[in-house]
Amino acid sequence: MKEFENKRIKKKGFRERAKIFMGIKQSPLYSMMNPVHFEINGNKEAIIEGCKCILQYDENTVRISVKGMSVSFCGRNLKIKCLTPDSLIVQGLIMSVEFIT
Repeated sequence: MKEFENKRIKKKGFRERAKIFMGIKQSPLYSMMNPVHFEINGNKEAIIEGCKCILQYDENTVRISVKGMSVSFCGRNLKIKCLTPDSLIVQGLIMSVEFIT
């Protein structure tokens, strides 16, 4: 019986640690530590979190500044679908992505 109780305590400890980690992951401090996140869905859409500013924007090129580099999306009919203070969504036919350090 004592062995079973020890396992329950260990599981509870793990759950508590997981809750603490998830709380940290959703805090603004975590977003400052890992500021850049890219998701590319096929060649039609790119979601960028952690951008600082838009450097160039036209129907063939979207260039943004992120921490320590800039990123260029080249293609056709590119547009910024959604824009927030630190993220954006680029849609259109994306032909290339270039990371410039």
